[in-house]
Parts: sequence; structure tokens; C-alpha cells
Amino acid sequence: MIFTTPQYSKLKSRLKAKYKKDLSKSLKTMKKLPESSLSDWLDHHADELKEFSTFNWHFLTLIDTHNFFNAQEANLGKEDFGPHEEMVFERWNNSEFADVFLKTLNRGQILGKASQTTLKVFDKHLVALAEKHILKSTKTSAAYRAQTSLGEYVKNKKTLKLLETTLHLEGKELRLMTQSLKEMKLFSQRIEVALKLIKKFSPSSWERFQAFTDVIIPIKQEQLVSYSHQDLPGYSMINLYHRDFVDLMDDLLHENGHHHLNYYLNLGKLIDEPVDNIYYSPWRRTLRPLRGVYHAYFTFFWAFKLFADLAKAKEVDSIWYLFSKTEKEKMIWRAVEEFHMLNYTFEELKWARKQGLIKDTGWNLILEQQKELNRFKRLIPTWEKKLKTHKKDLKDLKATLNKARKDFAK
Repeated sequence: MIFTTPQYSKLKSRLKAKYKKDLSKSLKTMKKLPESSLSDWLDHHADELKEFSTFNWHFLTLIDTHNFFNAQEANLGKEDFGPHEEMVFERWNNSEFADVFLKTLNRGQILGKASQTTLKVFDKHLVALAEKHILKSTKTSAAYRAQTSLGEYVKNKKTLKLLETTLHLEGKELRLMTQSLKEMKLFSQRIEVALKLIKKFSPSSWERFQAFTDVIIPIKQEQLVSYSHQDLPGYSMINLYHRDFVDLMDDLLHENGHHHLNYYLNLGKLIDEPVDNIYYSPWRRTLRPLRGVYHAYFTFFWAFKLFADLAKAKEVDSIWYLFSKTEKEKMIWRAVEEFHMLNYTFEELKWARKQGLIKDTGWNLILEQQKELNRFKRLIPTWEKKLKTHKKDLKDLKATLNKARKDFAK
């Protein structure tokens, strides 16, 4: 069994061991490159990074990014613009320093010069970031950019930190950041109740959450549901403003699924990543690359597991929460909906596996999830019959998936 608490512990231990090896390698690489403010800071403070932490892992990825850009020549892009030049351009263009990079390019600098100019800004920011989050310095720096994924925001041109509390959840300490004490009280209560219900009705889901989620940061953008970053394992950005209680349980476990998957991704490749959009995604109702549907299967499976566990329970009401009829049907619908979408996507992933695009480790993860999915197969017809409000949604979903099977057959 891959999905057990001892396996989660082994997975995390493997990443800690990899961190130490990667850090040593990255520091050696830096010494071969031109000196910088960051290299000078690390000469004095490298010991602060010797132990694994979520932030230190994040900072190591930033060191590697710095090394990559510091290795680029000033004349890059002067003669031609091939795949390597395009990669350098895209990495800056997709970074939080894209504004500096594009402005420098627009002033007429060639790619290599623009990259070096932007690197100087990035370099100073990284030193300020290290001072603030590693040395815990209270000094301010004009070079520093607020880190929303660490609970920071800008107000009146000042970088401020969200309020923070720790929820003590029967063996699990969970950090929550909020804008106000009122939100802290409200969100704490909702999250605690959601996790108590997850623990009661889906114990294995609670064990995974306990292993991989450490921090929750609310997001207000109505168009966003939740997100997280591969290089910041354990930090969940979740919309706590525009989603209902059933959604909250779903979102907590969905982002936890990303954290779980990211541990594997940080250790090595699970799939090859051709950019071809040839895999139909039932969640987005469009064609996606393999990475998109692989990640979707792995993370949306945990919503299925939660709602299937709730759907099979004889009674879901408890001293903590009384579900409305609408919520009860929604949970059944979510189990049924995910069952059909996951089964469709499994066939897509099977095809990719036959093409040699999914590695053994990556495939074993999917196989264990599919095996668990199949355990509930006999219950699906019963749950479908219970649907009233969502009866038409089910009919439409089945029609959509049948059409996709015909239109995008491989």
C-alpha cells in the first residue's frame, strides 16, 4: 500500500535527504559562477540552510533559479534566437520579475543583457528574502517583494503580514493566516469542523491531510478556488470567502492532494511532459497536455474518496454539523460525478502509459487510486438513483463523456 501513514513518513524523509544533497550541489555550482550579493550572503550564512524546512526547500529552488540565470552570457540572443534563448525568455516572463525583464527588453537590450539586468534585481530581492525569513531580521529593503504565498500583502506601499494562529487538531498543528481577528475566529471554526468531519467519516483522508498540509492562507479572488506551489509544500491558498461548507472540505483535501503529489515530483519524474493538448479533461471540458490530466486524476481522486465515504455513511449529521438536504445531495453528486470523470481519465492515462509516457512510480500511484475507485463501483447506481436536483447534471455529464470518447478516441 502506497497510501499509508508509514509511507507518507518515508516519502518526507526521502525529500529531506535529497534536500541536503541538492543544497551541497547548488552551493558548489554557485562558487563557479560570477560573484553576487546572494553568493556573498551564503558564504556567511549557509549553515542556516543545512536543515530541511518548507521555506528552505523553497529557497533552494530560488538558488537554483539564480544559478541558471547567472550562467547566461551577456551576448545571449545577439546572433540568433533558438530553443535555449526561448527558455531563458520564458523563465523570466513567467517569474515575478517579468515586469523588470520586459521593460529592459523594451528599452532595446538584447536577451542576455536584459537577463543580467533583471538578475541584479532578483539577486537583491533574494538577499532581502533570506534576511527576513531565515535570519528573521526586521530590517526593510526596497529590493524586497511581498510574498503572498507566505502570507504577506502590500498596503500603502508597505509589506505587511497577515495575522496568524495555530489550530491544535488532535495531534496536528495547522497554521492559519487571516486579515482580521473576526476572520480568524470564523475561519478557524469552519476549518476545525470540516476536519473533524473528515476525520470521522474518512479517516484515511484525515491521515493524508495530517501528513502534508501545514499552512492555510485565505484568498479573496472570487474566480479562484484554491492553489499551491510545488516548491512550497504544505502551504494551501484556499478561497474561504465564496465557497460553501461542502466545498471547504473538498478544497482542503484537493490542495492536500497537490502537496502529496508534489513530494513525488520534487523527488523525480513521474511522467514525460509532451506539450501536445491531446487528452480530454472532464474537469475543464477541453483538451489538455498529459501533465494536466495526470495531476487532475491524482488530486480530484481525493474529493471522490471523501464524498464516497460520506455517501456510504448511514448518517452524516453530528454534534458538529447538520447538513441540509441540498448539501447531502451535493455530496452524493460529487462522489458520482468524480467517479465518472476519473474513470474516463483513467482510460486516457492507460493510453499514455502504453506510449511509455508514465514512469513506473507515477503509474503505481494511479493504479492504487483506481483500485480504490473500483471498490465503490457497485454503489454508484444506488447513489445515482438518489439524485434529484442533479439528475439532469448526471445525464449531461454522461452525454459529454460519451461524446468525448468518440471525438477524441486514440
